Amino acid sequence: MVPGNEPLRLLLLPGLDGTGALFEPFLEALSGDIAPEVVSYPADRALDYDALEELVAERLPADGPYALLGESFSGPLALRLACRRPGELVGVVLVATFVTNPVWLVPSLARHLVGPWLFRRRAPAFVSRRYLVGAGATAAWIERVAANVATVDPAVMAARVREVLSVDARALLQRCAAPLLYLGAAGDALVPPRVLRELRRLRPDLESVTVDAPHLVLQLAPEASAQATEGFLRRAAALPRSAAPGCPGGL
Repeated sequence: MVPGNEPLRLLLLPGLDGTGALFEPFLEALSGDIAPEVVSYPADRALDYDALEELVAERLPADGPYALLGESFSGPLALRLACRRPGELVGVVLVATFVTNPVWLVPSLARHLVGPWLFRRRAPAFVSRRYLVGAGATAAWIERVAANVATVDPAVMAARVREVLSVDARALLQRCAAPLLYLGAAGDALVPPRVLRELRRLRPDLESVTVDAPHLVLQLAPEASAQATEGFLRRAAALPRSAAPGCPGGL
C-alpha cells in the first residue's frame, strides 16, 4: 500500500469507552497491507479533547506514511490531530462520528446534568441493542460491551459525554487537507443521517460508505468496514504527498 511494499500504519482512536478493546473484530478483518496501532485513553482520568489531543499527538509517527481512524467520540479528535503537524498523513477515516452534538434530543446546555451516576450501573440490554449493538446482537455482545464500559471510571465516561455535547469541530473538518472517508452505519440510532448530510455540505469532497450495521459498525460488520477502509486508504496513499499535507498552521 505504501512505497517499498511496507504496510501502512493506521492509528485507531476508540469510541467513548476509550479502551480500544472493542476493535478486535475489525483488526482481525484487516489485511496485511495495514499495520494497525490501537490508541487507548486513561480509564481513571477525565481528559477533555484538548488534553487527549496532546496525549495522542505523542503517538503520531515522526516519519513514514500513516493514517488516522477516529471512531464515534474520537472523530473530532482525529480531525484535531490531522490539523496539526501531521508528517506524512495520507488519510483520515471517520467512523460513525460527528463534528457537533449528534444527539438533538439532548441540547448542549444539558451537559451540566451529565454525571457519573449515568454509568454506575450497567445499561439495560434493550438500551444497548437500541443504540449500540443492534436488535439482532447476541447476549455475548451485550455483555462484552457492558463489561468493557465497566473498566472505565464513571466520572471519566460522564466527562466524555459532556465533551460530545459541547463539541464543534466544523472548522477543523473544513480546514483539514487530508483525504477523508466517512464510514457510517445504516442502523445507527446514535448518529442520525443528518450528520452525514452536514459533513457533506461542509466537505463536498468527503468520501462516504454506509454499511448495514448498528452504531458499532467496526465491531458488528468488520469485514465490510475493513474493505471500505482499505479501499479508501489505497486510493489516498496513491495520491502525491503534496496533495494531502494536512492543515497548515495547526490549531
